[in-house]
Amino acid sequence: MSDTTINGASPLSATGASPRPTKTQIHEAAQKFEALMLKQMLAQARKVDFGNTLFDQKAAENFRDMQDSKMADTMAQRGTLGFARMIEAQLARQSGASNGE
Repeated sequence: MSDTTINGASPLSATGASPRPTKTQIHEAAQKFEALMLKQMLAQARKVDFGNTLFDQKAAENFRDMQDSKMADTMAQRGTLGFARMIEAQLARQSGASNGE
């Protein structure tokens, strides 16, 4: 049986038990989850259509998607809503995360 690595994660051990995540890994995962939640919230808020656009509808939609992604990433990195901080604390308690990078 071969080890499998996904997106820089540590390979699975031969027994199938995965190693405990580090605090850095938990922090990054929580931050990415917050960004995903924020992007979904922004996308839902933008569904309102006033029907009066100056630009090509598809081009404007693509631009808004990119803008929303960037805004969500920035907000998550800054901890604007604090979701990542709460998720990180809960995951660290549940997993007994090891210290380390």
